[in-house]
Amino acid sequence: MKAKLSCLFLGLLVIWAMKRYYSGANADDLWWILSPTALLAGGLTGASFHVESGAGYLSRERLFLIEKSCAGVNFMIAAFGMLTVVLRRRITSSASGAIVLGLSLLAGYSTAVIVNSGRITIAMWLADHPLALSQLAPAQIHRLEGVSVYFAGLVLLYELVLWAERGTLSWRRRA
Repeated sequence: MKAKLSCLFLGLLVIWAMKRYYSGANADDLWWILSPTALLAGGLTGASFHVESGAGYLSRERLFLIEKSCAGVNFMIAAFGMLTVVLRRRITSSASGAIVLGLSLLAGYSTAVIVNSGRITIAMWLADHPLALSQLAPAQIHRLEGVSVYFAGLVLLYELVLWAERGTLSWRRRA
């Protein structure tokens, strides 16, 4: 019980540190998540993104900028927190707690890059194909699309973890 509480507390500390870092970061500071996201989104859309110092990653031909607010850091934080809570049952010692935190951070980061690239791909498609019947402004559609994709990404990640938890990818040796 002590190891689980310690791990959850440490997870909250990591979340706080990531939020604090993100709040003061600019686009250049977020290269570690913007760069792979731009690379994957470019591969999915055929667009080429180039670094624009201080702004983010720009596709000149598509007039689309992946900036700080598009980095997916908040999604990464949410995914990390969810995974830490879901996997807390696996914590039996400090070592297993460190494994849970490390895997949650790695999976949260990887999922953020993949889901965010998908969100950017959809946003670029929507920009090229405006919804004519919509009463919503383009910014509202963009926000709604982001919330929907991020929510679906968290649900799919949760389901993947539950699938793994059912024994398909068991961490423990079977007797």
